Amino acid sequence: MAFVSDILAGDIRAAGRLMRGIDMQLPESLETLTHLYPHTGRAHIVGVSGSPGAGKSTLITGLISAFREQGKTLGILLLDPTSPFSTGAILGDRVRMQTHALDKNVFIHSTATRGNTGGLSLAVPGIVAVMDAMGKEIIIVETVGAGQDEVDIRHLAHTNVIVVTPTMGDDMQALKAGILETAHIFALNQSDHADAETAHHLLKAMIQLSQKDDAAWRPPVIKTIAVHHQGISELAEQIAHHKHHLEKVESPKQTSDHMQGLLALILRERFMDTLRVELSENSRWKKLLERMAQRKIDPYAAAEKVLKQLTHT
Repeated sequence: MAFVSDILAGDIRAAGRLMRGIDMQLPESLETLTHLYPHTGRAHIVGVSGSPGAGKSTLITGLISAFREQGKTLGILLLDPTSPFSTGAILGDRVRMQTHALDKNVFIHSTATRGNTGGLSLAVPGIVAVMDAMGKEIIIVETVGAGQDEVDIRHLAHTNVIVVTPTMGDDMQALKAGILETAHIFALNQSDHADAETAHHLLKAMIQLSQKDDAAWRPPVIKTIAVHHQGISELAEQIAHHKHHLEKVESPKQTSDHMQGLLALILRERFMDTLRVELSENSRWKKLLERMAQRKIDPYAAAEKVLKQLTHT
């Protein structure tokens, strides 16, 4: 297929067209992805997550510069938050990171989350696969900043960078119940703040308490001031260290768990899309909804009926 050959050769326009088709879940685009997938698996995928305003985009801009100085080729995927009702983009930000827009070795693409609250959308694994097939050595995925619930990235990325700030204060404690377990590296951004040292010690203490295996990777805490490009090279170095760590210790079980999580993520999103269409357009659920409104059936029993019919079990 000529289209596949163009993408494997790094054709940006062909890749952009395919990514738009994957975002729309067009059957022909998904078929093309099937032919590209055997050419993937070479890129190191880095997830960058954290609360809104933590400085993720500025940090990524610095990382691009650091990796380009090493001669690395990069794919950058930016996720914009969307309405969970209309799935339309709320911010629609497509103008970030223009510093690297003219660099032919940096491919920047932006997509919407389509209402997904876990930080990713159904199209994201496919778009990342296209960048991988293009030959990008490092692919950085910036999630929307959903905070504690933004954990889907762990199924896709090899290295997860969590960006926090000293001003988070007591909110940092909430990390223990959410994204702390997904972090491979913490970037303590805005570390020129007066509370930076306190935040640094708190993070290190939390990591030590959560560490279950002495032989496992212990997430480092890197102090950064992204707007002044401070700490960026150290962050890039730790990403490289984690990559080498994975190459040494990654077991078949870890790979299997990673693939299982990725498959579950895609199945969940496909099922939710089907369910939304079914409940909004299919009249066969009308009587069931009426029975719920009349309190003749509870919502759990109703959900079980829908699930059994959709899965034919």
